[in-house]
Amino acid sequence: MDEYSKKIFATSGISFENISDLDGLMIPREQLLSDSKYDEIKKLIPELKKIYSSSFMTGLQRNAYKHQKWPLLNLIRQILNAYNYEMEPIRKSDGYTLEGVKKYKRFFQIKKIIIKNNTIENNNNNNNEKN
Repeated sequence: MDEYSKKIFATSGISFENISDLDGLMIPREQLLSDSKYDEIKKLIPELKKIYSSSFMTGLQRNAYKHQKWPLLNLIRQILNAYNYEMEPIRKSDGYTLEGVKKYKRFFQIKKIIIKNNTIENNNNNNNEKN
């Protein structure tokens, strides 16, 4: 992974040594919704544009923060996709409110995309099979 992408991941709170360390990593969703983190990362976007096309990654476009609800989340997802990884959304129960409404904590799990015979599968392809 290029150094600017690694800096973006580090600034957003995702630490790793090798790209293979990302497989199976759980990230709290709120971590990727921070406007202050995105403001720091915006400084690195011109360097990323030298590596990736802004038509390929909409998170690199000049007005991404105006048109996207969560530009940091989208940028992280697009960088991961360039390295054949995906972010799978996961909800975990977090108890109930005083009114009895169930609460959830939301996460993303990073998974390696495996490309076989021109079809894309993730590591847990059993979840996608129907009996």
